[in-house]
Amino acid sequence: MPAPDPASPAPGTPPAFVAIGPAGSGKSHVARELARRLRAAYLDKDSLAGDLVDAALELVGRRAGGREDDPTYVERLMPAEYQALFATAADNLRLGLPVVLDAPFAAYLADPDFLTASADQTSWPTGTPVVVVEVRTSPETVRTRLTERGLPRDRAKLADWPAFWRQLGGRECAWSGARHIVVNNDGEPDLDAVVALTRDQQLSTFS
Repeated sequence: MPAPDPASPAPGTPPAFVAIGPAGSGKSHVARELARRLRAAYLDKDSLAGDLVDAALELVGRRAGGREDDPTYVERLMPAEYQALFATAADNLRLGLPVVLDAPFAAYLADPDFLTASADQTSWPTGTPVVVVEVRTSPETVRTRLTERGLPRDRAKLADWPAFWRQLGGRECAWSGARHIVVNNDGEPDLDAVVALTRDQQLSTFS
């Protein structure tokens, strides 16, 4: 089947918001609230593919819930998860719906071309305005949230907290092709500025 036509859309092309931040930063809370305010499609990587990933890990003899500490996940499954996330976003964008993508993206933040390449590979409409919403939270707050939620995939992070935070917690985002905005989430996040970007004519776009 041929790829969907990525021809330039009419003015008013719906935007894509990409929420990033380490596990426990409150990124999902910010992403859901942003989607609610914008009446956008909310796309959570774990909801889309988490159960499938656990099933795949079990089939090859790995422990379910294993993530960044499992080479099978990192090398084979994680790229497929993100591909599915971007492809689902493309489906919604072509229907004229704004989207909010919710995923850590930690392994890809240092690659300047990751965002544009992923959008191109999944045929996002040309000219889609993109905003990266970086959720920042103190390491103390993140550690407390991970401990309280008690998910199996967080055990390795908490077991060697200094290594986790050094490797994944403070990574800078080097992506090109998008407008970047920072949201502090130690308290109640202020999303007014992010929502206002839907009316901002200076949003970066893919061309």
